[in-house]
Amino acid sequence: MAPTDFDYGREVVPEVRAAPDELIARDDELSRLHSALTRAGSGRGLVVAITGPIASGKTALLDAGAAEAGFVTLRAVCSMEERAVPYGMLGQLFDHPVLAAQAPEPVRLTASCEDPQDGTDNRLRAEFTRTLLALAADWPVLIGIDDVHHADPASLRCLLHLVRRIGPARIAVVLTELRRPTPADSRFQAELLSLRSYQEIALRPLNEAQTTELVRGQLGEEAHDDICADTFRATGGNLLLGHGLINDIREAWAAGRSGVVAGRAYRLAYLGSLYRCGPLALRVARASAVLSASTEPVLVQRMTGLGGETVEQVYEQLNEGRLLQGDRFPHPAARSIVLDDLSASERRNLHESALELLRDHGVAGNVLARHQIGTGRVHGAEVVALFTEAAREHHLRGELDEAAGYLELAHRASDDPGTRAALRVGAAAIERLCNPVRAGRHLPELLTASRAGLLSPEHAVSLADWLAMGGRPDEAAEVLAAQRPAAGSEQNKALLRVGELSLGLVHPGASDPAHRTDPFASGGLAALPGPARNRAVADKAVIAALRGRYERADVHAERVLQHTHATADRTTAMMALLALLYAENTEAVQFWVDKLAGDEGTRTPADEAVHAGFNAETALRRGDLTSAVEYGETALGPRHAPTWGVAAALPLSSTVVAAIRLGDLDRAERWLAGPLPQETPESLFGLHLLWARGQHHLATGRYRAAHTAFRECGERMRRWAVDVPGLALWRVDAAESLLLLGRDRAEGLRLISEQLSRPMRARARVLTLRVQAAYSPLPQRIDLLEEAADLLVTCNDRYELAHVLTDLAEASSMVRHHSRARGLFRRARHLATQCGAAPLLRRLGAEPSDIGGAWNAPPGQRIASLTESERRVAALAAIGRTNREIADQLFVTASTVEQHLTNVFRKLGVKGRQQLPRELADVGEPAGRDRRCG
Repeated sequence: MAPTDFDYGREVVPEVRAAPDELIARDDELSRLHSALTRAGSGRGLVVAITGPIASGKTALLDAGAAEAGFVTLRAVCSMEERAVPYGMLGQLFDHPVLAAQAPEPVRLTASCEDPQDGTDNRLRAEFTRTLLALAADWPVLIGIDDVHHADPASLRCLLHLVRRIGPARIAVVLTELRRPTPADSRFQAELLSLRSYQEIALRPLNEAQTTELVRGQLGEEAHDDICADTFRATGGNLLLGHGLINDIREAWAAGRSGVVAGRAYRLAYLGSLYRCGPLALRVARASAVLSASTEPVLVQRMTGLGGETVEQVYEQLNEGRLLQGDRFPHPAARSIVLDDLSASERRNLHESALELLRDHGVAGNVLARHQIGTGRVHGAEVVALFTEAAREHHLRGELDEAAGYLELAHRASDDPGTRAALRVGAAAIERLCNPVRAGRHLPELLTASRAGLLSPEHAVSLADWLAMGGRPDEAAEVLAAQRPAAGSEQNKALLRVGELSLGLVHPGASDPAHRTDPFASGGLAALPGPARNRAVADKAVIAALRGRYERADVHAERVLQHTHATADRTTAMMALLALLYAENTEAVQFWVDKLAGDEGTRTPADEAVHAGFNAETALRRGDLTSAVEYGETALGPRHAPTWGVAAALPLSSTVVAAIRLGDLDRAERWLAGPLPQETPESLFGLHLLWARGQHHLATGRYRAAHTAFRECGERMRRWAVDVPGLALWRVDAAESLLLLGRDRAEGLRLISEQLSRPMRARARVLTLRVQAAYSPLPQRIDLLEEAADLLVTCNDRYELAHVLTDLAEASSMVRHHSRARGLFRRARHLATQCGAAPLLRRLGAEPSDIGGAWNAPPGQRIASLTESERRVAALAAIGRTNREIADQLFVTASTVEQHLTNVFRKLGVKGRQQLPRELADVGEPAGRDRRCG
C-alpha cells in the first residue's frame, strides 16, 4: 500500500480513492496508461504525456490512472496566472505530507520563492530528485501534472532533472498538455522527446456516435436522435461543452421545455475552454465574434495585430478543440458569451476596427450598419444613409422586421424633418405587411407631416393608398389634395394621378363616375417610377375589366404580375389579381396566386392573406366548396384579417357563399356578423359583401330581402360604373329571387334579357342560362340547360355543373325521358357529393349523411373528384416524384405542391403518397392555364 498520510510515531495510513467517473470512448487510452503504470511500478521509470485539444478528457484519463492502487500520488495543477511564479508547480508537489516530512528544506524554499536567491535552483533540483528517488525505493510514485504547458520554467527545469534519472526507479510522471502548433516551452518539449522512457497518449474529441453514448448515458434513452445530433453539432465532441449542454438540457426538460437548449452551463463551459486556450486564442475568438459572418483570416489579423502564421495556428487550435468550426462558432450561444465577456469599451473598439476595415471591403450595408451600432455612434446624415441602405437590403431579402428596425434607427439618427417623414412612411409600409395594427400608430405622425408639406408625392400616394384600403377615404383625399399645389414636375403630377385613380377605384362612391376615367389613356406612364407605373397599369387593368374590356384587362394585369414582387408591391399585385377576377379569368388568377406565393417560410401575414383570400374565391368558382371555406377562414383569421382593410369583404363573401352551398348557414351568418371597417359598404369591396348577404337571404327563404339586396347591389354597380358579372351577377340573382317569390315574371325576364345583351364570359353565361331556363317552357328549358352544360365542360365548376344537371334531370323527367333523367340524376348526385353540397343533395333525394359514404366509390370516381391542379400534382407524386421535382416541373412552389397533396389525400381517403392509386399514373396532362374560363 502507498503511504498518503504521515505522522511521527504513527503507522502510515493508506489513501482510499473513489473509483473514477466512467470514461466515454477512452478504453484503449486507459489500457495504455495502465500498462505504462504497471511497467513503472516494476522499476522501469517513464514519462507519459496525455495530449489533446482543449476539453478532450485529458484530466479525466489522468484521474483514472491515479486511482490505480499501490502508488504514492503527487499532483499539481498549473495555470496561466501562476506561470510567472517560480517553483509554483514544484511547491504543489512538495505539499504532499510524505514529501513535506522527508524534505522540509525544499518545502521552505518553494514557499518563499518569489525572489529566489542565487543557487536556489541547483539546490531544489538536487533535493527534489534525491527525495523522489528515495521515496520510490519504498513505494511506487506517480507524479501527475495537469496543464503542464502552463508550468513555470523553474519547476520544469527541476522536473527535467528528475526525469533524466528515473530509468531504474519506480516513478511514473504523467503530464496533461494542451496540444498546440507551437509548444509553450520548446526546450522542455524537445528534452522529453529525446527520452527513451517518454511516450504520448493523444486524445481526440468525441465523434458523433460517442457523443450519442455520452448524451444517452446522462439523459437516458428518451434523448432521441435529434437531441443527440443537435448536441454533437453544438459541441463537436468537446467534453466540457457536452457536459455543460447536457446540464442545460436537463434543466430545460425539468422546466417543461423540449429540445436542445444552450444555457448558462454551456456558455460558461465555452468561455472556460476559451480562456484555457490562452490570450491569443481569446483575441482571435473575440475578433471573430465581432466580425461574425464577415470573418476572414486577413481581417482577424488586422483587428488583432497578430501575424498571419499566428492567426492560422490559433484557428487550428480552436478548431481542434471544436470551439470554432472553420471561422464560425458552433452555436449562437458560443458567440454570444464571447461578446458578453467584452467590456463596453472593448466592444466599441472592436466594432470601430471592424467598421473601418469593412467599409472598403465590399460588404453589405447591413453588416456595416451592425458595426455602426456597435460603435455607439448612431447619429448624423452618414449614419442615416447607412441604416437606410441596411433596411433596403433586408427588405429585398424578405426580412421585414429587420428592415423596419433599421428604418426606425435611421429615423432616430436624423434631424431633418423631411427625411424623418420619409423614413416613417417606409417603416410603416413594411410594418403593414407584418403587423398592420402596430403600423397604425404611425398614422397621426404621418398625417401631421402631410399637412406640414413634408411628404414627397410618392410617399403621399403611399400614405393615401394605406388610408383608402383602411377605410379612411376622406383623409386619403386630404393627403392627395395637400400635394397638388407643389406638384410642379410631370412626374409628380403623374404620381398624384396614380393616387387619385387608386382612391377612386377602392372608394368609387367618393367621386363622380364621370371623373373616374383612365388618366393615362393618352400616355404619361413613362414619367412614373417603376413601382408607381406598375400600380397605374394594375389600376388600368381593373378599369378595363369593370368596363367589360376583358382581353385588355388580361393583358395589363398579367404584364404587371410578371414584374411584381408580391411582398414589396402587395396592393399592386392584389389589384392585378382583382382585374383578372373581374374579367372572369379564374384560371389565370389561380396561376398567378400560386406563382406569387413564394416559399412558405418567407411569406408575411399580408402575403398569406392574399394567397388564401384569392384561393378562396377561385375555389368557390371551381365548386370546391370545402377548400373555399378553409382558405377563407385562413384569410380572415386573427393573424391575417388586419392586413385586408376594406378588402376583407372579398374573402368574406367567398367564405359565406361556400358555407351556404355546403348547408352551413350558421357559419355563414357568423361571418356576416363579423366586424369590418366602417366604410366597407361604400367601397368597391362592399359590393361583394352585399351580394353575399343576398345569397344568405336566398338560402334562408327570405326572398324579398334577397331581391332587395341584389337590386341595391345593382344600383350601386350601375351608379359607380362597375357593372360587370365578374364582380356580381346581380340581374340573374334578382331574377331568381323573383322566381322564388312567384311574382313579377316580366321583370325577371327583362333582367335576364338585359344580362344576355352584356359582355360576359362562359361561367357568367352558364349562370344566366340556368335561370333563364327556369323561366322558359320545357322544350326551350332543356335546350338552354344543355347549352349551359356544354359550356361548363370548359369552366371546371363542379357545383354549377351539378346544379345544371339537376335542373336538366328534372326537366327530362317532366317530359318522360326517364332513362336519361336517371343518368343525369346519378351524375348530379355524384358531383354534389364531391362538392359536399348538402342542400343540393337533399333536392336530389339524398341525406347529408350520404356525403360520408360517397367515398366508397371506385378509384376512378375518386380521381374524378380532384381539380386539374390536384390531378396534375397527384399524377407526378404517384410515379415517385418528390415535392421539389413536382414544383420545378409545374413551375409552382413546394408549398403549393404540399397543399395540393393534402387535398388529394383527403379526397381520396389515403394517408400518404405510397397509397395513391395506380390509376393516377395514367391520368393525362390536363389543359394548361391558357384554357381559361371565368
